[in-house]
Amino acid sequence: MVDFKKKLQEHQGDRKVHPAEIYDTLDRKSVAGPLRPPQRDLLNKWFDSRKDDKDLIVKLHTGQGKTLIGLLMLQSRINSSEERCLYVCPNRQLVDQVKLEAQKFGIPICEIKDGNILPDDFSTGKRILVTTIQKLFNGRTIFGLNSKSIKIDNIVLDDSHACIDAIRNSFTVRLPKSEKVYGELLALFSDDLSKQGAGTFLEIEQGYQSSILPVPYWDWSMKCDEALRILHKYSEQDNVKFTWPLIKDIFDHCHCVFSGSEVELQPHNTAIDAFAFFTNARQRILMSATTQDDSFFIKGLGFSIESVRNPLTSETPKWSGEKMILIPWLVDQTIDREQIIAKLAPPSTKSFGVVALVPSGQRAMDYESYKAKIAKSGDISDALRALRKGNFNETLVLVNRYDGIDLPDEACRILILDGLPHSNSLIDRYEENCRETSDTMNVRQAQRIEQGLGRGVRGEKDYCCMILIGGDLVRFIRSAETNRYFSPQTRKQIALGLEIADMGETESKDTGKDGWDVVLSLIRQSLNRNPDWKAYYTTQMDSITEGPLSSRLHNLLEAERKAEEFAMAGQYEKACETIQNVLDTNVLAARERGWYLQMQARHRYWISGTGSNQLQLSAYNQNRSLLKPREGVSYKLLQSVSSTRASRIIDFAKSQGGYNELVLNVSGMLSNVSFGTPADKFESSLKELGQALGFESQRPDSDYKEGPDNLWVTEPNDYVMFECKSEVKDDREEIVKHEGGQMNTHCAWFENKYGKVPVTRILVIPAINMGYATRFTHDVRILRKGKLRELKKCITAFFNEFRAFDLDTLHEPQVHKWLVHHRLRAEDILNEHTESPRNYQR
Repeated sequence: MVDFKKKLQEHQGDRKVHPAEIYDTLDRKSVAGPLRPPQRDLLNKWFDSRKDDKDLIVKLHTGQGKTLIGLLMLQSRINSSEERCLYVCPNRQLVDQVKLEAQKFGIPICEIKDGNILPDDFSTGKRILVTTIQKLFNGRTIFGLNSKSIKIDNIVLDDSHACIDAIRNSFTVRLPKSEKVYGELLALFSDDLSKQGAGTFLEIEQGYQSSILPVPYWDWSMKCDEALRILHKYSEQDNVKFTWPLIKDIFDHCHCVFSGSEVELQPHNTAIDAFAFFTNARQRILMSATTQDDSFFIKGLGFSIESVRNPLTSETPKWSGEKMILIPWLVDQTIDREQIIAKLAPPSTKSFGVVALVPSGQRAMDYESYKAKIAKSGDISDALRALRKGNFNETLVLVNRYDGIDLPDEACRILILDGLPHSNSLIDRYEENCRETSDTMNVRQAQRIEQGLGRGVRGEKDYCCMILIGGDLVRFIRSAETNRYFSPQTRKQIALGLEIADMGETESKDTGKDGWDVVLSLIRQSLNRNPDWKAYYTTQMDSITEGPLSSRLHNLLEAERKAEEFAMAGQYEKACETIQNVLDTNVLAARERGWYLQMQARHRYWISGTGSNQLQLSAYNQNRSLLKPREGVSYKLLQSVSSTRASRIIDFAKSQGGYNELVLNVSGMLSNVSFGTPADKFESSLKELGQALGFESQRPDSDYKEGPDNLWVTEPNDYVMFECKSEVKDDREEIVKHEGGQMNTHCAWFENKYGKVPVTRILVIPAINMGYATRFTHDVRILRKGKLRELKKCITAFFNEFRAFDLDTLHEPQVHKWLVHHRLRAEDILNEHTESPRNYQR
């Protein structure tokens, strides 16, 4: 036998180290052709000038081979000096995809097998190890923590934005209400939580999933040791043991948020340094799609601003894949969400998949009634596999899954994006409630939308119709205030979608065609590969121009990270100074300024309790969604201003910037004032709606941590009080005892604050019957689903009247006439749109 091994050893030094040259030597399968120009371009740039960068972000369009690029970069390291190389994916499905890619291209890899032992081929630098982010980042990682971390030379994080979320989760403890530890922690902080909102705390006790309250940092500091002892008792539970080693020594720097279904604990800053194998790696490569903003790598992974500003990119092409964005409501405002679901959700014989992305299980129920398939968390892989095999009859609904899902080619030709995405994390939800219009929240929201839009187009030749529904989503993508947070590619696709909507609206009016027929015609033009549409899309997308990266968010996130690092090191004065610099050097809206003042107050608490309370009071006065300080807060009575209601409506209409913006913003409010919407979003939009209708409006429970959810003053000394139960299931028939008790408490609160003045008390709930032992102490009206739908239709019709008028020339008598015609006078809200509760029937 000829000894080839001996000859190989003689030429061991001749192994190729340039990744493009390595590719030419691989035993690839016949379907694997030569490197694409963008791939070769990126690999050349990396090898010639970027392979020695400590931190590197690689940006490439979806479907253009990021996986192969990452594998070749790591193989280059192995060939040059047999370094330990790790390729990390956010989930098991992507690991399986990487394995298939490696087999196709002939790149040798290895995995962690049963027994949880690192493969020798990885440890000796012979093969790339492919694994999940969860295997790498956890409190019991086999890669070791802190000084016991093993050496890893090069790490690639694929789908790195999803990886950041997974790393944050490794520092997060989530405890469901069903476990004893939840009850022990709730009992420990019950008095503190009640002071932050007595009504909300009552809902948490009753198990309301959407009701959330944070533990104030001063109470957490005082009771931290006791909370630590409670959690330590359960530190071997599966939902604690993998996080416990990461947080047990920084427990005093955690924050804690309760809901009616779970409690969540997490450090204020991800202590990424605990994973020394990551922070000490020779090179850390993050794979990122071109549509994503990479700012969060600065705080989440400790990357430098320079690395985010200077990613490794290819100049061509400017875009990849074809997305026809359709917004039916802009084609015809009579096309509502219910109609679209009724048209697209039922099973049908077709040659492609229809997929809906919804933000919550409550929204998914609307599809289930049309026999769509709702993918549960445990069977998503099976559902996706069925789609790829051609099982297209059922519409597939995915709940709050906007990343890590691939739906290429026929697996998804119609993608429904139904409403703005919601966050699953309690801590994220609290932050969103406090700073919903900040750059940070808007970038995060835009990124989730872009991730959702990217599910249906997975390659440069892939195409999909994206149907956007929900006034809140349409408002976000269209508004100049928020549209700018999208990538240039997505902004151009949205602009095309708006042009298409205008053309569709014109066609509907000129031809008399039904609006939905026009939408179907547009869908067919995409699916049937209409050459004029394809040429139009290509021409428009080729005109994309890249804008300069904004450094504002970069600097803010870096300052937040530094402040938390100072605090964890006990340097609280430096932490306060860092946040003060943010306040001094940035023009911040009042609510956002309040957020940073609260952050500063939290650090100041370790130095001076009095000084901290003063800062917290200042924060709270600028943003009522923040923590209520221990002292210094007094309720401010809601009073009617001197102007007429009609004049206030006219002023609101003029402030919107034109008719289209007016109806879009009102539509967004109405979309959120729907059963199934999270409580905070529902109540916030109800307040905005009151203002749009010319009433002074307030959220006492949110703003002052006492009183009802919403309060309107309709005339001098004439009020409407709302208690909202937006997440009660539609099929609930009875108002239960604690809901009646809460309404009674808030009725008493109103009398205590305002005296015996006229007030309409409204309970917004799907149920109409009074449950056993449920009684109201005052006259209460019920606003349930059917009446709420009627009220929303009246409001829509009212604002549609503005179309034919110049907003600057509107007169009060005309507006008043419309209010009467559309049954929107204050007395109409009582008599036309609400009902009396029905007594309990055994």
